[in-house]
Amino acid sequence: MRLTTKCRHAVTALIHLANRSNEQTTVSLAEISTIQGVSISYLEQLFSKMRQADLVIGTRGPGGGYRLNRPPEQITVAHIADAIDDRCREERLEGFNKSCPDKRNFAQDKWNEFSRELYLFLDTITLSRFVENQTPIQNRPEISLAQAIR
Repeated sequence: MRLTTKCRHAVTALIHLANRSNEQTTVSLAEISTIQGVSISYLEQLFSKMRQADLVIGTRGPGGGYRLNRPPEQITVAHIADAIDDRCREERLEGFNKSCPDKRNFAQDKWNEFSRELYLFLDTITLSRFVENQTPIQNRPEISLAQAIR
């Protein structure tokens, strides 16, 4: 499991949409581009994938933009990674070399196990955790990876 730069930008963009979700308005890619310091064409690629995954809804025309397709508490970081990354959810959960047992080794098995646990942990973190009117992250009790996956 890798959290790529694309995934980081997508998560940050959706946090911005989540913070504006109570307003029932759309957010333009130009606004997100200014905030994140990335190009609009780069964001268009990310939002295209997130739209295909039903995470966001786009509105065309003047005043158009994007909004979340469901409440922030129903979108996890793992959902966003699934939308942005080319590998499917099942591949992340099963490991990389299941189809080639002769190429597997102890280190790869452990790395796959770690990646799976990380993915399951990210599936517990929702956008609502980052919404501004929620309890700040630093004031929340710490949760370990082992606790999160139980």
